[in-house]
Amino acid sequence: MSTINDDVTSIDAAATGSTDSAHETHAHALVPVVADGPQAPAAARITDGADDADLEVELQEMESAAATLHREGMISESEAAEKREQVARTRRLFRDLPPEERAAIVRRRRDIGRQLLDRQLSGAAIVPAAVRLNHTRLRPLFEQWWPYLNRMSINMQRFGRATFGEQDKGAVTAWFDKQLDSLEAYVDEQFNVAQGFRERTEREMRERGDIVFQPTVTKPSLDLQVEAYSRFSMRLLSLIIRFDRVMDHFDFLVWNGVRDQADVDEETSRFLRKFHPVGVRGYMTHLRLMTAVRGL
Repeated sequence: MSTINDDVTSIDAAATGSTDSAHETHAHALVPVVADGPQAPAAARITDGADDADLEVELQEMESAAATLHREGMISESEAAEKREQVARTRRLFRDLPPEERAAIVRRRRDIGRQLLDRQLSGAAIVPAAVRLNHTRLRPLFEQWWPYLNRMSINMQRFGRATFGEQDKGAVTAWFDKQLDSLEAYVDEQFNVAQGFRERTEREMRERGDIVFQPTVTKPSLDLQVEAYSRFSMRLLSLIIRFDRVMDHFDFLVWNGVRDQADVDEETSRFLRKFHPVGVRGYMTHLRLMTAVRGL
C-alpha cells in the first residue's frame, strides 16, 4: 500500500515524464484534463469540463478561480500571482507543443487519476462503493476530478490546518460544502423532473396505444469498485451516479421521440459546467495540500 509521500512522487513523475524542469512540472500539472478526441471549433468558446473544446476558456477559468481564492482570503497575493504565472506558462507551453505531445499531457493527467483510484492509502478509514456509469460523457468527469477530490478530502482533514491555518481551512471547507449542497439540489431537481416527465409521457403513450420503447445500457461506460475517504467524496460520487440515472430517463425520451438528442446534450453539458468549478478548485487545493505534505 502506498504512503502519502509515495503518491506525491508518483504524481510528479507521471505529470512530468520524470524529465521536465521545475517550471514545466507546474505547467503540466495545471493543464486541464479532457477526454481524448478531436477539438471543437474555437468559435464555440465554451467547454463543459469533460472535453477539449477550448483550452483558453479552461485557462481563464483557472485564472478566475485563483482570483476568487485570493478575494475570499484563501490564498495570499503572492500565491495568487504565482498561480496566474503558472497559467501563463501553461498557455505558452501548451500552445508551443506539437499535437502529439499535447495529447500525451492530457492522457497523463487522466492516467494519474486512474492511478489514484488503484492506490490504497495507509491508515485511512474508507467506505467501499460500486461505481457504474452507463453514459460515456460522465466517465471523463469522474476520472479527471473525483480521484483528486477524494484524496483532497482526507488530506484536508489531516493537513488542512497546517496548510491553510484554522480560519482559512474553515473558509475552504465551507465553500466546498456550499457548492456540494447546490449541486445536490440541482441534480435532485433534474432527476425528479426527468422521472416525472418520463412517467407522464409513458402513461399518455400507452393510453394512445403507441409503442413504448424501454432502452437499457447493457455495457456501461464505467464499472468498478472505489474507496471513498470521506462523507464529502461519497456525496460527490452519489450525485454523479444520480445524474447518470437522469440520463437514463433522457435515453427513454429520445428513443420514444419526445426529446431531441441536441436538447439532451445541452442538459448534460449544463451539469458538467456546474460541476467544473468544484473540480478545478478541488484539484488546485489537492496540489497545495500535497505540496504542504512534502514539506512536513
